[in-house]
Amino acid sequence: MLTAEEKPKTLTAKESRVAELLQELDGKSETTQRPVIDEIVALGSVAIKPLSKALNSGASFQVRMASATGLGELGSDKCVVPLVQALGDSSLNVQRAAVTALALLGEPAVLPLLESLDSPDDVVRRWSAEVLGRLGRTEIAPTLIEKLPNETLEVQKSIVIALGELRQKDAAPVLLPFLDSENLDLVRFTAEALGQIGDHRAVDPLIAVLDSPSVEVRKVVAGALVQIGKEAVPSLTVALQHPNHNVRLAAAEALGSIKDKRASNALIAALKDDNNRVRRYAALALGEIGDSKAAEGLQVLLDDRVQDVRYSAVKAVAGIGGKASLEPLTTALHDTDWVVRLAAAQGLGSLKDKSSVGPLCEALKDTEWSVRYHAALALGDMNDKDAVIPLIKALRDPRESVRRGVIESLGRLGDKRAVAALERQRKIEDSENAKLAMAMIDMVLPGLKRGRKFEPKPEQNFSPRPIINTATIKPKAAIQAAQEAHARMAAEAAAAAAKLEDEEDEKAAKKGVDLGTDDIADMTAADLGDAGEGI
Repeated sequence: MLTAEEKPKTLTAKESRVAELLQELDGKSETTQRPVIDEIVALGSVAIKPLSKALNSGASFQVRMASATGLGELGSDKCVVPLVQALGDSSLNVQRAAVTALALLGEPAVLPLLESLDSPDDVVRRWSAEVLGRLGRTEIAPTLIEKLPNETLEVQKSIVIALGELRQKDAAPVLLPFLDSENLDLVRFTAEALGQIGDHRAVDPLIAVLDSPSVEVRKVVAGALVQIGKEAVPSLTVALQHPNHNVRLAAAEALGSIKDKRASNALIAALKDDNNRVRRYAALALGEIGDSKAAEGLQVLLDDRVQDVRYSAVKAVAGIGGKASLEPLTTALHDTDWVVRLAAAQGLGSLKDKSSVGPLCEALKDTEWSVRYHAALALGDMNDKDAVIPLIKALRDPRESVRRGVIESLGRLGDKRAVAALERQRKIEDSENAKLAMAMIDMVLPGLKRGRKFEPKPEQNFSPRPIINTATIKPKAAIQAAQEAHARMAAEAAAAAAKLEDEEDEKAAKKGVDLGTDDIADMTAADLGDAGEGI
């Protein structure tokens, strides 16, 4: 007769269900595994033992990966050991699933992971260091610092990443020598870590790496210097005179991101750099800093032979703002390149200075439609009635997108002189099947008749955007589909706006308020002067 210990254990209903579910996991993708894992986790602690067994058995990698995920979500201390063992699994997918699960378990995983740093398996040590970094326990930093110099390359990478996540300044001196590594990945990870730690001792060593032949390394190093912040500014300004143009360029970009006015003079000097990319980034940096004294120096770049430099100068001047920006932006409206002119129109719109109304009205005649469009929108920002008649004349523009921008700005200016012109224009747009322009008129007119300014909302931006799908695979068909979709949305918005206006009129009528609309009915084209011709 068998003793109690020798008798085969009878599985409970829950244990049997776990066994069945584990079999279902075989061969499934991560997406299709998800409902099965959820059901296993819902069964609770009874699933720990079968999941642990499946994780460290000869089951397929799909079953092992799902078992690691399930153990992490169960959140029990009993899940730690099998998951640490799984860090050395033959499948990279299973290893990653175990890493994620251990990070979820948190505190109970710390001690076993520290012990695993002494594992003979490089893979286990590498993953253990990564998880310890994710857990954010700063007290384990000394252990990682001690092990870093004598580890293998791959483990060193993980320890460097972990030290960056822990943000311990004591790690900086140990990390600095790795900036000289021949392995670019290790250099990149080290720069990232030093940026996260933010120790000023790393500034000059990081700047020395800016002459790396690797674009990716230079990008990461510049980002690290930005993270260190204002303490990096003095050395970065010196770097603007470095013989390597890549160093000068990266230094200018970093200074723009830090936005410290102490860098202004050095950046203004860099506007005369022999390299056009350095001039460009110096201009952009000055725009980010916003120091008004840079406007004069930037104006010189408006005659630069390189279009990108002129464009960057215009964007910078617009970013600085103020009276000093008016003359450079007005000058740029006459640039030979339409992209520069467009940026100038946008910049003048952002300044909202009424002295730029005249130049912007002239820009309504630009040969490039996108410049005319942005000039029209900029005039809507001015709140100046002098723009009304030029905008009404611009309703003749051959481009529907421009006319739509003109209509929007007339609505935003809120001048009743535009009512008769817009009513005529609606008939013209209808005859040409210009749906977007018609919809914009329908949104603007109800309020304009009542002397109210149109305030466009983000959802009322109905610029045609191609919608690409199997039904509209050709560009023309895609654009047409986009226009139809946006016109439909615009019509719905216009109907809603008109309804709202009617409701407000009813409320006003009940209160005995005169909305002053009678004078609009008698307004003729003659009341608009020259603007009535040809509309």
